[in-house]
Amino acid sequence: MTLIELLVATSLGLVVIGAALTMFVSAIHSQPRDTSKVASMQEARTTVDRITRELRQGLEIVPTPSSSQLAIVTYVKAATCGGAAASTSIPCRVTYTCSGTTCTRVVAQPSGSAPGPAVQVASGLASPNVFSYSPSTTDPSYVGVSFAFSNSSGQPFTLGDGVTLRNPSEES
Repeated sequence: MTLIELLVATSLGLVVIGAALTMFVSAIHSQPRDTSKVASMQEARTTVDRITRELRQGLEIVPTPSSSQLAIVTYVKAATCGGAAASTSIPCRVTYTCSGTTCTRVVAQPSGSAPGPAVQVASGLASPNVFSYSPSTTDPSYVGVSFAFSNSSGQPFTLGDGVTLRNPSEES
């Protein structure tokens, strides 16, 4: 093997190692972003499931819902509304409020009194307009829930579900 062949082989080897190292470093840098996106997706999935479950178990939708707020009287597994978890369910008012890029959940007495602490249930929203009502907000028979998220890579994703209410108001 001549000196020129040895230099060419070494140069090619360095190019291959450099390319592999670049790919490895790129993967290491994107991993936290991917982990964050997966965590946001899981948080949203859990929240959508919880909201739809509470709607299905709900006794009533509190008047004047909006696209960024939903208040329902539903069954919650708690010793007291807004209190510690329990093995039995009691009726409580659950209010979801979305503002800016986050949504919170507050549990209170069915009358709305004695609210517990606001708990953040979703973050990173592209829009606080999460809830939709059909045929209208004043007398809905269907409630849609849709979380739209934006991310730094420009690939937004949306998670949604909806519930046809079992006992819609008869006062139309």
